[in-house]
Amino acid sequence: MKRPLRGKLAKALAFYFACCCCWAQTDSVSPEKSIHVDVNLVTLKFTVRDAGGRAVNNLSQQEFQVFEEGQPQKIVFFKAPRNVSEVTKKLRLAFLLDVSGSTFATRSEEIAAAQTFLQNIQEFTQIGIFGFTDSLISFQGFTPNRALAIKALTSARQHLGKTAIYSSLNALIGHLNDASGGPETQNAIIVISDAMDNGYWRSPQTITLARTNNVTLYTILVPSAAQLYIYPSSAVKPLSPNRSQQDKGAKEKAFARLAAQTGGKHFSGFETILNFSQVMAQINDDIFGNLYSLSYYVSGPYASQERSVRVRTNNQGLSVSTPFKNLPQKLSAKRQFIEALFSNQPATMLPNGLLESFHELGASLDLLKPRRGGGETGQAFRIRISPHSLQKSEKGNIQTQLGVIGLLVDQQGNEVVRLREIFPVNLKAKVVREGRRAIYTNKLLAPPGTYRLKIALLEIASWKMSTYENTVHIVGH
Repeated sequence: MKRPLRGKLAKALAFYFACCCCWAQTDSVSPEKSIHVDVNLVTLKFTVRDAGGRAVNNLSQQEFQVFEEGQPQKIVFFKAPRNVSEVTKKLRLAFLLDVSGSTFATRSEEIAAAQTFLQNIQEFTQIGIFGFTDSLISFQGFTPNRALAIKALTSARQHLGKTAIYSSLNALIGHLNDASGGPETQNAIIVISDAMDNGYWRSPQTITLARTNNVTLYTILVPSAAQLYIYPSSAVKPLSPNRSQQDKGAKEKAFARLAAQTGGKHFSGFETILNFSQVMAQINDDIFGNLYSLSYYVSGPYASQERSVRVRTNNQGLSVSTPFKNLPQKLSAKRQFIEALFSNQPATMLPNGLLESFHELGASLDLLKPRRGGGETGQAFRIRISPHSLQKSEKGNIQTQLGVIGLLVDQQGNEVVRLREIFPVNLKAKVVREGRRAIYTNKLLAPPGTYRLKIALLEIASWKMSTYENTVHIVGH
C-alpha cells in the first residue's frame, strides 16, 4: 500500500488538456499573459491541400462547411492563412522530448497534439524524433514519412538518467549541421521538458550554437511529476523563497531564453498543459503560416471531448487536414482540479467546485478497515474503475491516466491532510472485454478522530469526473 506522506508518488505516464486559453511567451522572457476566448465558442484550425499535397491558402469563408455530430454549424468567425504567397522553405523539424521519469505526466498529451501537428505540416518537411535524459537519444532520424514519425513518438518510453537539456540540444544542433540541407532549408527544434537541468548556465552557449547554425528553438515547459506533493495541515502555509526555489526559477528562465533568443516561442503555465493542442497550433502557424481558422457557437460548454467535428470545402479536389480543436471551457470545477493537481504551491482548501457532485465515471469508492498489528493511523480507501467508462484506442486497449485528490477535514472544517496523485491505467483489449476493473488504493494518514473524507477522481483525457464524500472515524491501534 502506498504511503502518501513519504512522498513516493506513482510514476505519472500521461495527461491531457482541454481549456480555452494558452499561455505564451514570445520575443522576450516576460510575465505570461492569458489569452481568453468565448466559453461557448468552438475554434478549429486546419490546412487545405490540393491533390499534389500543396497548401491552398486563398479560399474564402463561403467555400467551407463545418459539421458537429453531423449537423451543419453557422460560421461566425473566419480567418485565412497569413502565408498568402503559399511558398514555404524546406524544413527539418525535430521533436526533442525529455524522457526522464519526471516529465511523463504529460506524455500522452504531447503525442496526441503532435499527431495533429504532423497532419498540418508541408509534405516536404523532414521530421526527426529525439529524446534525452543525460544524453541525446534518437528514436527516429529525419524522414518525410509521417507514419514513422508518429510511431517513434508513441514508442518513446521512459529512460533512466538525469535531465541534460543543453548538452543534448548541442548534440542535436550538431547533427543538424552535419546533415545540412543548404541555405534553402529551415531548421527548427521543439523542446519539451520540465527545465530542471543543473547545467542551465550553459544556456547562452546553446543559444549561440543555434543562432550560428540557423536553428529556431521552440520550448514547452511541462510540470514535473516531482512537483506533486502532499500537504498536511502543518505544512499548509506560505513558503518563503529558498535556494531550491530560486534555482528552479533560474532554470526555467534559462530554458525560456532558448526560444526568446533564437526567434522561436516559449510556452509555459497551466494553460499550456491544459490545452497542448493549441500550443502545437501556434507553433505550426508560426513555422508554416498555412492554418485557416474558423469558429462557431454552441449552446453551452461541452461535457466531454468526444464530439465529432468535421470541416469540408465545396471543392472536391481539395482536402482538409485534421483540425486543431479549441473547444469551449469545461466546468470550472474540472479546470480547478487540474490546477490543484499540478500546482506545487500549497493551498488551504481544495477548489470549491470539487465539493459538487459528479458521477461521470463508472467508479466506486470502498473505505477499508485498518489492518491489525499497528502502523500509522489513518483512513485507507480503494477506488474501483470500470474500463467501460474510460477512453479506448481503436484496438480496444486502454492507456489513460487518472488524477485523484483526497482530503480529510476535521469537525471544525480545518484541512488535516491532502493527497494529490496521477496514476496510469493500462489495460489490454482482452482484459477490457472481460470487464476487469482498474484498482487504485491509498491511505490518508491522520490522528484518531472523526473527519469528512472528500475524494475527486478525473480521467484527464476525457474530463470525466466522479466525486465522493463520507464521514469517517479513525481509531487508534
